[in-house]
Amino acid sequence: MDLRGRAAAVVLALAVSALAPTAAAAPAPGPLRALASGAGLRIGATLEPGQIADPQHSATLAREFSSLTPENAMKWYAIEPQRDQVDYAGADAVVAFAEANGMEVRGHNLVWAQDRYTPAWVVALTDPDELRAELAEHVRGILERYRGRVHRWDVVNEPLETAGTATSGSVFERVLGPGWIADTFRLAHEVDPTAELWLNEYGTDLSPLKHEALLALVRSLLAEGVPIDGIGIQTHRPTPDGPDRARFQAELQQFADLGLAVAITELDVATGPDDPGVLRRQAEAYRTIVTACLAVTSCEEVTTWGVSDRDTWLDALGLLPTPTRPLLFDDAFAPKPAYDAVAEVLADGRAAARASTPPSTTTTAPPPTTAPPPAAPSGPAPTVAVPGAARYAG
Repeated sequence: MDLRGRAAAVVLALAVSALAPTAAAAPAPGPLRALASGAGLRIGATLEPGQIADPQHSATLAREFSSLTPENAMKWYAIEPQRDQVDYAGADAVVAFAEANGMEVRGHNLVWAQDRYTPAWVVALTDPDELRAELAEHVRGILERYRGRVHRWDVVNEPLETAGTATSGSVFERVLGPGWIADTFRLAHEVDPTAELWLNEYGTDLSPLKHEALLALVRSLLAEGVPIDGIGIQTHRPTPDGPDRARFQAELQQFADLGLAVAITELDVATGPDDPGVLRRQAEAYRTIVTACLAVTSCEEVTTWGVSDRDTWLDALGLLPTPTRPLLFDDAFAPKPAYDAVAEVLADGRAAARASTPPSTTTTAPPPTTAPPPAAPSGPAPTVAVPGAARYAG
């Protein structure tokens, strides 16, 4: 068999393994997932149900990553777009793919605290008892279905707004009051006491003020004994440059110091023009972010928001110059310089990351001088202004 035929056979074999609903054993670990395991880290990417049938996508995902996040299939608008018309087919397919390929699943998400990403029929509810019942039915349904198969959940996604007040003012807050976040975490813990419960937020790497707003919210939840286990920092970068290493690492460490796990949950780094200089900047951004995570002992996961540049959500969004080319693999699933940078950091491990920690020359914004309102029994979020950052959420 010539080299081209041999390569085709390898791709076909990987695709068949990735597509199998049940498999006797997980595929041989690929470079990133093996390196990440050695560094004590989960390395993840997203998956849409329709991508499972794509041999290149499935093979690359199964070979390189140890964790996957359903990009949309577990969101309320995907599961129940119309009231009482529940469809778990897409979510089931994603979980089955993960199980067939020895991957963990990050459940994403139980509630998205933004009206524009919540089913219209939910947003239209105005009676507190009715909304509370629907929310409880949704949370119970999905947690019970995947109990023992999905071990960590983004319980509340994006509770903060980029500009204005700290909380998003979603239908859940308007109708149920500011304690709805705490109540949702408590309900999730009641339904599945073994699951890790996470809060996931965007834009904190771009805005020190937003980081402080998130930190204040998390502290208020913990002060009430809310069962929260981890904080997801999305880290969508709108340019090829990474965050200030010292500041970014210090912000991750602040959550770790509260006794919480931390994860980079939706990483991508937009580049624009595909030239060597830009790709080198992108690679250094990835290096900075992954190294900062490894330097924080409780930072346990880095997930990229996609596998290849071909499928990035950013190009369809229209907020940045396209093509954005933000991921580790190019349109043909060839590894980019960013991939090499991540592989090098993972191979060096946590000790090297900690040893390379720069002295802190940048500090996060101080807490607001105006005290937040007193905490009520169900846990209101403090009101903190967060101006100045564009919205780049996944």
